[in-house]
Amino acid sequence: MLKKRSVPFRWSWLLAVVLVLKALYMGFYVTPPGDIPDESGHYAYTRDIAGGEIFPIMSKAMIPKNLWLDTGETNTFLRDNYITQHPPLYYAIAAIPLKLTQLFTNDRWYQIRATRTVSAVSLGVLFLALFWTLLEAGISRERSLLLASTLGFIPMVSHLASGITNDIFLFMLCALATRHLVRFVKAQNLRDAYLCAVWLTLAGGTKMTAWVLIAGFVGIMLYELRRPLKSWLMHAAGISLTALVLPIWWMARNFVHFGNPMKMNVVSTPPKLPDYTLLEYVQTQPYFDWMLVHFYGLIGFSGYCQTPELTHLCTGVRATRISSQPYDFLVMVLLVLTVLFLAHTFRRYRHLAGQTHTAPPASSLQQWGASLFNKPVLRTLLLSSLLVGGVCLFVVAELYVYHEPGWVAELARTMMVAVALVGLLGLAVILLDADPEERLMYYAMALFLGFGLLILLQGLKAYVLLAELRGVQGRYFYPFLPLMLVALALLLQRFRVPTGLYLWVVIALAWGELHAYVTQVIPFFEYVKI
Repeated sequence: MLKKRSVPFRWSWLLAVVLVLKALYMGFYVTPPGDIPDESGHYAYTRDIAGGEIFPIMSKAMIPKNLWLDTGETNTFLRDNYITQHPPLYYAIAAIPLKLTQLFTNDRWYQIRATRTVSAVSLGVLFLALFWTLLEAGISRERSLLLASTLGFIPMVSHLASGITNDIFLFMLCALATRHLVRFVKAQNLRDAYLCAVWLTLAGGTKMTAWVLIAGFVGIMLYELRRPLKSWLMHAAGISLTALVLPIWWMARNFVHFGNPMKMNVVSTPPKLPDYTLLEYVQTQPYFDWMLVHFYGLIGFSGYCQTPELTHLCTGVRATRISSQPYDFLVMVLLVLTVLFLAHTFRRYRHLAGQTHTAPPASSLQQWGASLFNKPVLRTLLLSSLLVGGVCLFVVAELYVYHEPGWVAELARTMMVAVALVGLLGLAVILLDADPEERLMYYAMALFLGFGLLILLQGLKAYVLLAELRGVQGRYFYPFLPLMLVALALLLQRFRVPTGLYLWVVIALAWGELHAYVTQVIPFFEYVKI
């Protein structure tokens, strides 16, 4: 029996190694240098650190024209390195294999590939972190193994894992933080709260996108923390400060150098559409369609810069979007999951409306908030208000959000609006439900909704400035996906979905990724290089 029970653990390590080897092969032999989003900036940042410039300064750090190939040109620069707006943790780690390789060879081919190994290894650790997190959530080993592997077969994830970018490294750190968040919410072990905060601050030292996750996760831990007032205040301060160490340092550094703690690379030209509104934006632009398509696969970036013979063609981004049968299958799977989540939400609302027991003495903000709605009348008023308001907003969004042609695009838009509805309705579950697993599910949806609204507003700002869709990148949601995966795993467990169905979904996703690479991605890569 013990031998049989250990099989999923052996498979987890084996699959992690397979994912790393796949990413290494792609990074060495498939993905051309420069074809990862912003890879030129990421690599130049890493090279600066490997060369002794520990903290490159934005507006001073540059991306050299001969970054990928030694053309003999010196002191010739293409543009400012805008990527130095990111905190340096990933680049400091990626500089280690680069520096070691530089000790043995001056060949750029090997130096570039060695730097890419950090993302590849991060993908393997990410898979293991997701597997461990799902186990902590109470999911069986077989299902945890299958669910954790799903993200390893999303073409965009595989693509980024084959290049020089901080996205997969950040994804890994957030998955490790999520593991301890799940353990803390379920067991109230303070050690997990502080370990979660440590991983969060490392994520904050990697990319500013993670700062939103830090605020959300710290808020959840303080909301769930069950301690007498004096102890609560002490640990609330300790957890918060631990999570904010590196973000505070980075903000202080920005203030010293730029006079702005939130300094980022932004367009300084006058806005092209100063009176453009959010309603116009969602009515006239395919924002939701782009976001989901780009989450599944936005491949390529600047491959035309590969050789001196093609440098003259380097005028803007060269990219391809995967939007064929594999993407259609993903949309259908997500739509089914969304319908199940809505059904479970309505079922949970009925359960909460019928509760009559007295809440225990409040020892946390969560219990105190729930105690405010002990009276059935108040509880019913809260639930009905959110339900009516959420359904009305859903109908309005369905009528006014941009309608992309095609039935798959229509389903994708409806699904994304429904996800927002689940996030809104889940606020009542977060406030009233005594089951920590239920609260975990809706924490994921609420954070996803909150960050989605923030990214929507940032997209609007970019459109006002440039009159173009910018910043519509599904990879920005990576920090929130580990908790979303936990929520989906708990949801499927409640509906008793058979494990065999999980296996077929994983097989279909793996086939879809292979199909996308053979029929679309690799031909594109061959097109953008000599």
